Amino acid sequence: MPLSSLKSRFHHAYNFLKDSLQAPSPSIAIDPQASSPLLHHSVFTQEGIRLSHLIWSHFWSPQHLHFTTTKASSGTIGDWNGYLLWAFIIGIEGLLEAEAASPGAFSSEIHASLEAVEKFRSHSRQGAYCAWTWFDGNDDVYYEDDDAQVAVALLRAYELPSTRNHQYLARADAIVTFLLTGWDQERGGMRWHVSKPDIRNACTTNLSAVAALKLAAVGGGSIGVPALVTFAKRCSDWVITELSEESGLIKDGAGGGPTWTYNTGSAIYTLCLLKQFIPSYELGEKACRLVDAACDRNKSLFDGSNPSVENRYWWDSMFFMQLLVEGLVGFVETFGDFYPDVADAAKREVRRHMEYIMAYMKDRNDGLYVRNLRLYVISMEHLRIYYELTGDIQRRAELEEEERWKDEASLKLPVEKREICKTLLGNGGVARSLLIAGRIL
Repeated sequence: MPLSSLKSRFHHAYNFLKDSLQAPSPSIAIDPQASSPLLHHSVFTQEGIRLSHLIWSHFWSPQHLHFTTTKASSGTIGDWNGYLLWAFIIGIEGLLEAEAASPGAFSSEIHASLEAVEKFRSHSRQGAYCAWTWFDGNDDVYYEDDDAQVAVALLRAYELPSTRNHQYLARADAIVTFLLTGWDQERGGMRWHVSKPDIRNACTTNLSAVAALKLAAVGGGSIGVPALVTFAKRCSDWVITELSEESGLIKDGAGGGPTWTYNTGSAIYTLCLLKQFIPSYELGEKACRLVDAACDRNKSLFDGSNPSVENRYWWDSMFFMQLLVEGLVGFVETFGDFYPDVADAAKREVRRHMEYIMAYMKDRNDGLYVRNLRLYVISMEHLRIYYELTGDIQRRAELEEEERWKDEASLKLPVEKREICKTLLGNGGVARSLLIAGRIL
C-alpha cells in the first residue's frame, strides 16, 4: 500500500475518533451541565475521561469493593478474579488524572477505591502493602510496583482539592518511611522486594524518589523536606550513574535487563521533580539527554524489529508507557523553555503515540483498550494492520497469552483461539497516559 494511502487511512481513523468524542458515549450517563466544560479539553483528555468512566463501570465490583474481571486474566487472583495491588493502583491513578481534568467527576470513586487499598496493608510491616490482600503470614511486599505507587496515588489524591483527605497524607507518610528502609546501604539502589535484596532496579529506585519528592512538596510529613530531597537525589544519581546505557537510556536494573519505557520515563520525571528543590542547570542537562534518547526511533525504547522507522513506536505496554508519557510531559512543563527543540520532539512523540493507540488499540465494540503497543502480539487482525502500516509482510504473529483470558476453558485452547480480554492494568495505563498528554496537547 502506498505511504500516502497509509497516512490517509490513519488520519481518517483519528479524525473520526475526534469527531465522535464531541458527544458523550451513550453508554455513559453524564450530567449535561457537568459535561459541557469537557468540550474545552483536548481530544486526548476527553478520551481519557470517557475511558475512566468505563474503567469504573467495567472493573469495579460493588459486591467485593474491589476491581475484578468476569474471568481469570493477567493480574487477577482468586475465585472472584480480584486484581493484585499493582493493577489496582494503576487503575486508581488513571481515575486521579481524570479527577484532575474534571474536578468532582470521580471523587466518590477515588475515595471508595483508595479505602479498598487498605485491604492490602500489611499488619506486620509498618507502612507496607502486600501484593494481595493481607492475611496472616503474607509478606509478599514489593517496594516499587506496589508500595511506591500507592504512596504516589495517595499523595496525588491529597494534592487535588476535590479529593484532599489528611488520612491520605498520613498513609503516604508511613509508606515513604517504609520505602527509606529499602535503600541498599552498601551498593546503592532500592531493593525490589523485601525478600530479594540482590534485585535493585531502576523503577523501584525512581518511583521511591518520586514518592519522596511528592511528600516533600506537601511539607515533608514526619520525615522532613531536607531528608526526603537528599534521599531522592541519591536515588536519581544512582540510576543515572549505574544504570545508564551507552544509548543514553536506562536499563532495568543492576543485573541488566531490557530498556523498558518506564525506566527512562520515571528517571526523567524524578529530575523534573527535583528541580523545584534543587534549581541546578545540571538537572536539565541530564533530563535533556534522557529525553533525546527516548525520542530516538533508532534506539531500544522503540520496536527496532520494525523496518519502517517512520512507523516505529515504543515497544512494550500501556502500563509501562504511562510513566514515560509522564516523564516527557514533565520535561516539557519543567524544562521546555530552556530546551525548546527537545521539548518539541517530546510533544511530537507523545502526540503520535496517543493517536496510534486511539486509532489501533481500542476495541470499537466495548470501548476498552488492549495491553500491548506491538500490533503483531495482539491478534491476527492487528497483525494485518501492522502489515499495512509498515509493509513488513514477512513478520509472523507472536501472540501473547497476557492479552487473553486465563480461565480453565480458555487455557485448553491454542493461544490464537483464546478470546482477547481487556485488563485494568492496560486500561488504567491508557487512561493515565491520555490524561497526562492532554495537559500539553
